[in-house]
Amino acid sequence: MELIVRVPGSCGEVMQGFWQGRPFLVTCPIDRYSTVVVRPGTGRLVGGGAKACRALALGQAYCQCDSLAHDFFLTSELPSGKGMASSSADICAVLAAVAAVNQVHLSEGDIGRLAASIEPTDGVFCQGLAVIQPETGELLHVFPHVPPLTIAIFDAGGTVDTVAFHQARPDRVRPDAAALFLGWQLLSSSLTDRQIGQAATLSALANQPWLPKPDFPAFFRAARRHPAVAGVNVAHSGTVAGVFFCQSASQADREGVIASLSRQFSHWTYTETVHLRSGGISIENR
Repeated sequence: MELIVRVPGSCGEVMQGFWQGRPFLVTCPIDRYSTVVVRPGTGRLVGGGAKACRALALGQAYCQCDSLAHDFFLTSELPSGKGMASSSADICAVLAAVAAVNQVHLSEGDIGRLAASIEPTDGVFCQGLAVIQPETGELLHVFPHVPPLTIAIFDAGGTVDTVAFHQARPDRVRPDAAALFLGWQLLSSSLTDRQIGQAATLSALANQPWLPKPDFPAFFRAARRHPAVAGVNVAHSGTVAGVFFCQSASQADREGVIASLSRQFSHWTYTETVHLRSGGISIENR
């Protein structure tokens, strides 16, 4: 018997910034995952890094168990340092796996709080699209219905250490609050493909002074010239951008946009096409 725990990663964020002095982000969960397979064992964690090890110890302390009669095998489809919530997905998957084998209930609020005690967390563990305070893990709002958008991921190259990035730039100019307010109004009015795309674009452009990405304004304008494109988002403390396609776009439309952008912008490398999905932790016995 195996227990399988999966947590999705992200393609950056739909929105991120500060509102009334508080940091927030709106998740962008995708169909790429961190997975923990649990088998009988002696409490080993195989795979993952220091943050996953801290999650194992934290989960064990939270569950008040002196020892674990299981081994935890962690794998991930998410590259690190790109802004795709790889660390958050690893941490949350390990926490959920430890709780599951100890038959301890962890609410989404518990997961957020525990994960944020290790590092600022993405809200990919929450069902729907979550609005989260990343430094505390507090869930501020949830949009439960997520349109199944297709997203082409482009990478500007390099890596970003999220924690170090924010610690090193406490006095940098913050993203434009007016743009973020308008984006929030778009999400609150209707969670359609174009509303999500427009909100994501506003936040991405507002983030450019905070973490500049090469040729991003031109990249965004070129993408938006295609009727098939609903908007463009970014990893606000990472290296990737996502081209959000309208639900009506055909495969030929999407391939044409990807080819066109790849020709025009040598600094951006197309990596793969993914799908926006609801966040949340899945647990399966097999």
